[in-house]
Amino acid sequence: MRAAGLTLVVGPASFGLLAQDYIDVEAERERARQSGGSVEQPQVSTQRPLAPSEGARSYGLDRQPAETVYRPLATDANQGSQQNVGDLFVQVQELQQEVMRLNGVVEQQANDIRVLKEQSLERYMDLDRRLAGGSARVPAPVRDAGSGQANTPPSNGRVSAEQPGEGDAYRAAYALVRSQEFDEAVTSFKQFLDRYPDGRYAPNAHYWLGELYLVVKPAAPELARQSFTLLLDEYPQNAKVPDAMYKLGQVHYVKGNRDKAREYLDRVIREHGDSAAANLAREFIDQNL
Repeated sequence: MRAAGLTLVVGPASFGLLAQDYIDVEAERERARQSGGSVEQPQVSTQRPLAPSEGARSYGLDRQPAETVYRPLATDANQGSQQNVGDLFVQVQELQQEVMRLNGVVEQQANDIRVLKEQSLERYMDLDRRLAGGSARVPAPVRDAGSGQANTPPSNGRVSAEQPGEGDAYRAAYALVRSQEFDEAVTSFKQFLDRYPDGRYAPNAHYWLGELYLVVKPAAPELARQSFTLLLDEYPQNAKVPDAMYKLGQVHYVKGNRDKAREYLDRVIREHGDSAAANLAREFIDQNL
């Protein structure tokens, strides 16, 4: 059937139904003729359901099937979103693993630095144990043969005889160094110097303050420089002088003054070539300068 340029096409199943109707009509007419009665026109339904397997198809004016437009189902979008979420999850896991790896590297480096500081501190603690006492002893008076009077030989700077309680105070501060209670040790040595500024252990206290300023957090290299410099200026004959020179070389290196660092390191090698500090200075120069 054609209407306004639109053609409705029915499938083979519909044609089968129409043919069956035609056969039924003809059979009815034949029975009527044989009986002599009038032929009653059977009611033929003009509406037939389309076959389930053959639906109506729309054609355009040029009798070509209309273009089929593909519309993605919602499930396709969901699948794409799930894929994106999965990719992001994998990336997050990879980033977390990288952060964990970097944290491990930082922790290892921090541990290495801590071990090096402890080794350096232990080295000088051992040196202090070996030099303690003899390095700061007040020499015995020497009698002048001519006058018969006792003369006091030149002392190591301003060092005087040990005062009551001085030794205990120094050992208490030094014990804090050995137990690695560095902040408390700084406070204890400063209090010691306030009470015994010219005491027998004053040079050692200045030296240990310099060492401690390099290991506290945050480090204070400028305060360390001041402590070591004061030791050199006030107690030039003290046994701690070579160590203070070496540490001054390190401090200036940390502060970025390589020329000044080399000056102090060369000086300790030149003036105290047989000391342990001179050997350390040679190693430092070979590795860093």
